[in-house]
Amino acid sequence: MKTSAFDAVLEAPLGRGVREVRAEAVFLGASAAARIVDHAFAGRHEAPFVRVELVTPTDVRWGDPFELRAGGDHLGRGTCLFPDPPSADALKPARRKALLARLALGEKDMLLVLAEAGGLEGLQGERLASFSRLSASRVEALSRALEAEGQVRILAFDPLRLVAEDSLAFLRGRIVAFLTRYHKTHAAQRGAPLEKLEKRFETPRAVLVLALRLLAKDGRVVEEGGIVRLPDFRIPLTAGEEETLAALETMVLGGALGSVSLDDIRAEFKLTPGKLQTLLAVLAERKKIVEGVDGFILHASWLDDIVRKLRASGKKELTVAEFKAMTGLTRKYSIPLLELLDSMGVTRRKGSVRDIL
Repeated sequence: MKTSAFDAVLEAPLGRGVREVRAEAVFLGASAAARIVDHAFAGRHEAPFVRVELVTPTDVRWGDPFELRAGGDHLGRGTCLFPDPPSADALKPARRKALLARLALGEKDMLLVLAEAGGLEGLQGERLASFSRLSASRVEALSRALEAEGQVRILAFDPLRLVAEDSLAFLRGRIVAFLTRYHKTHAAQRGAPLEKLEKRFETPRAVLVLALRLLAKDGRVVEEGGIVRLPDFRIPLTAGEEETLAALETMVLGGALGSVSLDDIRAEFKLTPGKLQTLLAVLAERKKIVEGVDGFILHASWLDDIVRKLRASGKKELTVAEFKAMTGLTRKYSIPLLELLDSMGVTRRKGSVRDIL
């Protein structure tokens, strides 16, 4: 990338007591007049970190070597560490010193530094390409090594996207803290919708899904049907509500041809819409019911029986008519139920028939 300034490390000091020189910075195939200023960090006397300010913007990237000359004299050699670096106001000296020290360690450390700097957005290929000249194969090898060490997670290679493990750990902690608060303020809900988490943390969905998958693997959260909750959370119910819940489950299980509507339930139990949704959420949480499309409710055991029949039928394809005959459902219920089975990965629509997966 063309830049008018970069931070670098020199092989030797500019000179005893010298903090600034004007010289020509000579690169492979290019040169530019420059002002070199020692950052004067404590402990960096032998191989100082410096700011190189170029009169003419030049294509310089991490790892590029250069030579300093003045009046034909050789003043020293250096290596670019940070093209187009943050200003003094944007980065405190102690932080800059630590950052440059890590960038001076080599390719793998440079890659990790950029991934960490990307936060939850991670490191993308465009950023790396503008920062260094590493080949795609070298980047892949370094990324795999960092992932094996538990330093990063690889989201994609084409295009490249990495996220630092420290950033993911921070996000996981925030998710758990958020769910703890959410359960206290939304006790009648099964959990937080995935969309709410995405909006709350303003993070790419791929990163959020990865964080949730890691939390679920550790047993710290449960994600079901786009709803995320803590594993020990249960919607609190009174004794009377538990009785209503048992009666509601019986009604669903004994519903005509295995399904009942929300209107049927509301009429039977004289429930407010809010209370009905709470009770249905509890039944779903306990894996007693599945709510289909178009507002009909299925008992989970009845749905499981349908899935077993489909997979035991020996058929590879299924028509709507065959499904109606198998379940005894009318077309009004058969179509939305087949769509539910599609979403569950049990069937897949292919023209006028469905593949049984």
